[in-house]
Amino acid sequence: MLFVGIAKSQNGIFMTAAVLMFVAGGLSILYSSGKLNPKLLYIIGIGSGIIGLFTIFMSWKGVNDTATYNQNYKDCKALAKQNLEDIRYIQKAYAESNGAYLKDWESLIEYTKTGTVPYVDAQGVVPSRKINPIENSYLYTGNPAIDNNMSEDEAFKLSKWLEGPNWAQDFKDFVRDTIQVSLLKTKFESKSYKESRTKAGFYVFSPDSLPFVPFTNGDVKWTLEIKDSVQVGESRAPAIRVAGKIPFARIKGKDGDTENMYFGTLTSNDTSGSWEE
Repeated sequence: MLFVGIAKSQNGIFMTAAVLMFVAGGLSILYSSGKLNPKLLYIIGIGSGIIGLFTIFMSWKGVNDTATYNQNYKDCKALAKQNLEDIRYIQKAYAESNGAYLKDWESLIEYTKTGTVPYVDAQGVVPSRKINPIENSYLYTGNPAIDNNMSEDEAFKLSKWLEGPNWAQDFKDFVRDTIQVSLLKTKFESKSYKESRTKAGFYVFSPDSLPFVPFTNGDVKWTLEIKDSVQVGESRAPAIRVAGKIPFARIKGKDGDTENMYFGTLTSNDTSGSWEE
């Protein structure tokens, strides 16, 4: 064991155990040969036993610490991924309506709490029939041929024709409208989203927690960088990058026990995340 420990550069716990085994073997030989006083053997044995118990404890602690560290890394990375995905969703929702990204965390938190997003209110189904000649005259000029069943667009236009002969029968409950709804309620307070966080073991969603890197006790924020316009082919578009280092590396002790995570880039409108590469 001593030879293997030295040759393979084993850690202190392994080497301590090897030394104890070596001492035990030596004492056994001396005691069997009658050259060792029994009282001295007991004293050395008790001391070695204490050291042995301490070595067992340290070995257990090392394994337990590693398991805890690995679990912390797994939990931290999963929460960081969810955190970044939520930030990306909010920023893209804002950019779709405003043509630019939110420039600071205070604005993002406020928009998450009070902002709205477009939602298509779809009720009723398209009648499974062709339009009739009267409806054809209402919808089109030139009396085109009626070859196919009614389309979604035709049904929508006829639903606005309250005087139409079939409105009460086919379109009274037909609705296709885009309305503004709360971003917070439709996304982050939805049943499916809440269940997904509970299943993953995450805390309840809070907009105020979005700027902070998980497992840093609220001391470290993600870095938020944006550009209002970058060249994308023949057009221009806004760009964003949110990045930070989670405090548990894939390999313990490497790079200060941190790992870089991010989404987006400032050179294009790509918003893919590091976990998606």
